[in-house]
Amino acid sequence: MSSPGFNHIGFTDPRQRPERRRAVALAQLIATVALVLSIAVAATAVSIGIARAGALAADAAHLD
Repeated sequence: MSSPGFNHIGFTDPRQRPERRRAVALAQLIATVALVLSIAVAATAVSIGIARAGALAADAAHLD
């Protein structure tokens, strides 16, 4: 005999909860997009830094 208020107490197999799987998939998608964007920003910053260093080196070579 079970009480209707105690049906959701305890552990449930995560595969039986589709809303949980959807939330996890959405969180993984957001994390992946954020990681790709941060890598793109870092690569751009490094490229700009290398270009500026090359320009400064060229300017210093013309001064000699």
